[in-house]
Amino acid sequence: MDKETSHRIRLGIFIISGLILLIVGLYLIGSNRNIFGRNITLYTTFYNISGLQVGNNVRFSGIDVGTVKKLEIVNDTTVKVTMQMDENLTRFIRINSVASIGTDGLMGNKLINIDPGTQDAQQINDGTTIPSSKGVDTEQMLRTLNQTNQNVSMISDDLRILTGNINKSRGTLYTVLMDTTLAYSLKHTLTNIEVISSNLGNFTSELSAVVKGVQDGQGTLGGLLNDSSSISKSFKNSLVQIEESSKNLNSITLELKTAMDKINSGQGPAGVLANDQVAAEHLKRTLANLDSSSANFNENMKALQGNFLFRKYFRKKEGK
Repeated sequence: MDKETSHRIRLGIFIISGLILLIVGLYLIGSNRNIFGRNITLYTTFYNISGLQVGNNVRFSGIDVGTVKKLEIVNDTTVKVTMQMDENLTRFIRINSVASIGTDGLMGNKLINIDPGTQDAQQINDGTTIPSSKGVDTEQMLRTLNQTNQNVSMISDDLRILTGNINKSRGTLYTVLMDTTLAYSLKHTLTNIEVISSNLGNFTSELSAVVKGVQDGQGTLGGLLNDSSSISKSFKNSLVQIEESSKNLNSITLELKTAMDKINSGQGPAGVLANDQVAAEHLKRTLANLDSSSANFNENMKALQGNFLFRKYFRKKEGK
């Protein structure tokens, strides 16, 4: 009788303890899922949910604030996600807050991260749909990383083959890499290039100083380039003189043309001489007569100077 009573007491204690643990577990789970509080429903849409499941967590600023309640395929490019979270969070989440799919750790479960919106935006209400952004696709990232690893492996193989061929052939590239004399020559060449670069820098500085001096009006060239008033005045005076010379030349040309027209038409003495053959012959004979008369006159004068009657007169005249 005592053994049966003791057994029943132990059984009752075990059952009561189990019930207490069950109630505590349900409370903890309900508290985590906010089953016993007042909740609101939010919606968002994704092109690809990347393995997101009903019951996954919803986080806001790194804190679990709700769970994924429902997943619904709207069309071939849109998946509607229904989220359930505590109503007290409505004052923190704005209508321009952005939802994105993330992972709990590198390889953990999928979850939804909600980034805070701006303070000037309106607060969310029950049934509000917030925008979403494309999150990092871990599978795509791993595929890309795998392809990258394959490419690196191929490059490594090619590089190994190339270095092996260089070591075997001992050709030009091997000589370039291993010849210390060539390395010294290359170093000397680089030194010369450095000296040339330094000289070029000095030349550039000097040229810059010269250009600055010209811009400041120093020297003859600077004066010519910067003394715009005197140069402009001289140039203007030259243009005026050229214009006056052109006018004078034009007048002379017109007068000369008029004179030539008169000569060609036989007007005036020059025209008569140029066009009248008879007058020209008379003029020619007249000049010949003048020449002959002048010669005779000179002979007569010499004869008079030798005559004793006029000799004294001419000597007296030469003595003056």
